[in-house]
Amino acid sequence: MTKLVIREGTKKIDAHQYKGDLDISELIIADTVEEIGVGAFSGCANLKIITQGTSLHTIGWDAFTRCDSLKSLYLSDSVKRVGSEAFSCSGLTYVEFEDNDDISIYNCAFAFCRRLACAILPYGLKHICGGTFLGCTKLEDVFIPGTVKSIGMKAFSEVAAKQIELPDSVEVIYSNAFEMSKLTSIVVPNSVFEIHHSAFAQCSDLRSVEVGDSVVYIGKMAFAECPSLNEVTFRSTIIGSIGTYVFKGCKGLKRINVPACAMDQYKRLLPKHLRKKLVEF
Repeated sequence: MTKLVIREGTKKIDAHQYKGDLDISELIIADTVEEIGVGAFSGCANLKIITQGTSLHTIGWDAFTRCDSLKSLYLSDSVKRVGSEAFSCSGLTYVEFEDNDDISIYNCAFAFCRRLACAILPYGLKHICGGTFLGCTKLEDVFIPGTVKSIGMKAFSEVAAKQIELPDSVEVIYSNAFEMSKLTSIVVPNSVFEIHHSAFAQCSDLRSVEVGDSVVYIGKMAFAECPSLNEVTFRSTIIGSIGTYVFKGCKGLKRINVPACAMDQYKRLLPKHLRKKLVEF
């Protein structure tokens, strides 16, 4: 196994340049390197250590996918773009970003990192894109910074976390964002105004849900097939739409707590069989 040192003066590592090179165990990136091209190190299955240069701002799509010996990853604030599936590595256990006001992490950047246990996202990140942690079935510890405005489709689908704290900056939770996760409870903050369809569907361990006071739209099947769900609290008095089958398959649901002044709204929006579970506060 060899240490690959990218020489000073290099500005870009070309697309697929080292793809599938099984001899690389350590990568040292020169301070002059600004971009790592598409698939540049994909399939370098024995790569264990990456030392980042100070000028690196773009990590291309698929750049390090299937680098399955890579265990931990620390990305400094020079990095501005992390491409789709850039670090889909089955052996990765820890990811941390430095705070960064101009960073974008694209779709499925860490999808199917089956051993990933901890992810610390950077202050400055505004959107958690679709599938970012899709299929990370050991992910138990997630830090979402208070700059994130939206959580994308299937962003946390199948994660192992029992609790995820959503900051007050989040405004939209997109479709299937947390489906099939191991959440046991969730508090949707007052900043959220839309929860899209199946956002929390098929969360078999989910027992309680609290939805903040700014929600105006809840999509169809948003909490469907959550058999352990026992109690839901809606705090919004401006709710305008609740999709069909919102609690389909929630056989354990006993109480839906709603503001007294909005009881008539919830009665109108929920199907008849759920109205008897409504409790005002």
